[in-house]
Amino acid sequence: MTFRQPKLPASDMSPLKIEQERLCSTLRRAAGLLDNHHASLKAEVIEACDRVNHPTYRIAVFGPFNYGKSTLLNALLGEKTLPMDLVPTTGAAITVKYGPEPRTCIIRTDGSIQEETGTSALKDYAVLDEHRQMRTDVAAVDVYCPHPLLKLGIELIDLPGTDDQQAQNDLVQKQLLSADLVIQLLDGRKLMTLAERENLRDWLLDRGINSVIFVVNFLNLMETADRQQVALRLRFLAESFRAQLPDGVSNLYPVDALPALRARLKGDAAAATQAGLPALEAALQTIGAQLASGRPPEQTLPRLKVVAKTTISALKEQIDSFSVAEPSANDLRKLELKQKAQPLIQSGFKQDVEKLRSWLAPTNLQAHYRLGLAEALEVGTTQAWLSENLEPAWRDRTQPVINWVHQASEMFEQACPPDLKMAFSENVSESEISGAAEPISNTDQETEPSIAPVAIATGLGWILGGPLGAAVLGGTSHFVNKSGRKPKNAENKTAAPTIDFAQQADIYLERFSQEARSALKTYEITGRKVIETRLSTPTAESSPVRESQLGLLKSTADQLSELVSGISLSIV
Repeated sequence: MTFRQPKLPASDMSPLKIEQERLCSTLRRAAGLLDNHHASLKAEVIEACDRVNHPTYRIAVFGPFNYGKSTLLNALLGEKTLPMDLVPTTGAAITVKYGPEPRTCIIRTDGSIQEETGTSALKDYAVLDEHRQMRTDVAAVDVYCPHPLLKLGIELIDLPGTDDQQAQNDLVQKQLLSADLVIQLLDGRKLMTLAERENLRDWLLDRGINSVIFVVNFLNLMETADRQQVALRLRFLAESFRAQLPDGVSNLYPVDALPALRARLKGDAAAATQAGLPALEAALQTIGAQLASGRPPEQTLPRLKVVAKTTISALKEQIDSFSVAEPSANDLRKLELKQKAQPLIQSGFKQDVEKLRSWLAPTNLQAHYRLGLAEALEVGTTQAWLSENLEPAWRDRTQPVINWVHQASEMFEQACPPDLKMAFSENVSESEISGAAEPISNTDQETEPSIAPVAIATGLGWILGGPLGAAVLGGTSHFVNKSGRKPKNAENKTAAPTIDFAQQADIYLERFSQEARSALKTYEITGRKVIETRLSTPTAESSPVRESQLGLLKSTADQLSELVSGISLSIV
């Protein structure tokens, strides 16, 4: 996949520097896409990118407890600045920075800052408690000293021991990612133990941290013959380990930390040289002198590449999660409510359908409505009677059925079918007229205008066709009442047949029953499709926003992959 590279300002940057800037830019964009499950990786990405152009150079001293880390740093500083003891002491990452006067800055987890003159506060805030636990209310500890090495822009980090408590191990791993150079302190009496080799591989090299130098302590406590054997092993270590270090800096320095500190406190230069301290100081001075030219990409790209690979994996995890998204707690609660409601809706719908079907039975309709409809037919008030009697009764009995379908449609998020309706109006279209009235003639061969019976919109106008329809719907002037007497104004007209209105009412109601039950059956089928919706575990719904997020994740992962693959392996 091809993509447009971010534009960079024109400069004299080397090709590697340009690749580094592009990688950082894409990594920062990727960090913004990482979800809360990858919060630690997001912080790692930001830290790695920030370190590329950070003005300070951070040197972290790394190793198990009682290896002399604090003692070594005190020797470099020329004072007993940092706490040191024979038991695990350092309980926080102490960062030593340049300042005109010695002072301590305690940054608490609640954001408050406490500053004190000198470094005596370290014994209260930066050491382990009686249970060998770190203080949970301290986020960071900074110490300021007026040392020339620090004035070059170097910061020294005193880390807790690595094989004491898990919380301390987690803190050390996090701090190592922010270091530009790692001093791994070794004990010459047990050189490169299995734990130390594993830490070198897992905590440093596998995370792209290969700016490492080894400082070997306690050689002064060994016999001369043993020191010679250790020297051979150290030479092999130095030659076999490939580190990314500034020019003029070795990757191995033997330093007896405690004798070096004592020599510095006494001002004994010869004893300090014998302890090996000046060689290490010179290497750090060389590093400080090169800070003005910035960090070379050869040093920073390996770590960025490792972070980028981890970020690509995290982005792909998020991409996969879009297709198999776990339902939220709210979605699961909704599903539980639907599962409980569905049988209740089904039962209610079934009961009300049966009630309506029972009411629509011809015998029931005739028993309740024959007399009223027959009287309405006789006096020509059929429509009024329908509107006031049969139509409201129909509406009252169909509404519960319709309500169940509406409720299911809303609950199960399904399309609602058209409501069950039967119109009771005579004002219908010509196509709904059931038949034309037959012409009505009189003895004088005079012709009345034809009167077409209008079908009630239930499709029931069929019984009102012909002369009967004209009589019922056209007015009372064209029919004979059930007593057989003619109206006064119909003396010269041909007599209409005597009409049995009760029989016609029965026919009407029977046909109404047939049509209504047919409509109910159709509605019942469509309604059950909604009510019996299959409920399944919800998944993340597709939406334009979701599709946009997915596309952004994929394009960013592709860009990172292309950038990482383009970095020369000979560099990293």
